Amino acid sequence: MERVALKDVSLEVRNGEFIGLVGHTGSGKSTLIQHLDGLLRATSGKIFYNGEDIYGENYSMRELRGKVGLVFQYPEHQLFEADVFTDVCFGPKNLKLSKEEIEVRAKEALAAVGMDESYYKRSPFELSGGQKRRVAIAGVLAMKPEVLVLDEPTAGLDPKGREEILQELKELNEQQGITIVLVSHSMEDVARYAKRMLVMNQGCVMFDGAPTEVFTNHRHELEAIGLGVPQVTRVMESLERAGIPVKTGAITIDEAEAEIVRVFRLD
Repeated sequence: MERVALKDVSLEVRNGEFIGLVGHTGSGKSTLIQHLDGLLRATSGKIFYNGEDIYGENYSMRELRGKVGLVFQYPEHQLFEADVFTDVCFGPKNLKLSKEEIEVRAKEALAAVGMDESYYKRSPFELSGGQKRRVAIAGVLAMKPEVLVLDEPTAGLDPKGREEILQELKELNEQQGITIVLVSHSMEDVARYAKRMLVMNQGCVMFDGAPTEVFTNHRHELEAIGLGVPQVTRVMESLERAGIPVKTGAITIDEAEAEIVRVFRLD
């Protein structure tokens, strides 16, 4: 039953990027991201963080995991404290910080995900699915990571909850400069939020580029491995087949809206 999970993977994650990591089930996405903070150790090859080999003899994995925050799929399963504030304090407390610094970090992290003081003393288990996700993400943010890696953080959420989480990730990237690596099955989410797209297939990086370029130039290959293009792209193609002279390269709703407005203004 043994098989290689990752092979010949070579890539660089640059500061401030928002990367969408996609691939069908079993393609190696989750395995790959668990190497980024040393949770899994590669059987061959090397991983460098800011130029340092994380497998080096004197390298501190504790320090690495403070810089590279990993949010697992269904992160609410990681919640366990009696109230929201205590739960978010758990990570920085393990960094041996002062009580004042721990509380400052917890408050900043909760504010970053849109949770005000009214939530502090509430049990995390009384919250909605989307609120639990935000608390779990805040717990990682309180560690002040430079890189935030999330494995399907919107899985199982309703559209409103999914939109809230993704918008907050966008703001963390744009306003705080946190590097985001987002694992997702949603081509729409990757098209809308990611600036760079990595496609995994059979343990390898199949494509690496801007979402527009990947969706435009590699559509048939994506469909062959069960991914395809965003739904809005298909809508634009249907409009073109119906005789409406729209350009079909739109991959987001905003792009499609602008193109439709352009066409009808010309008419």
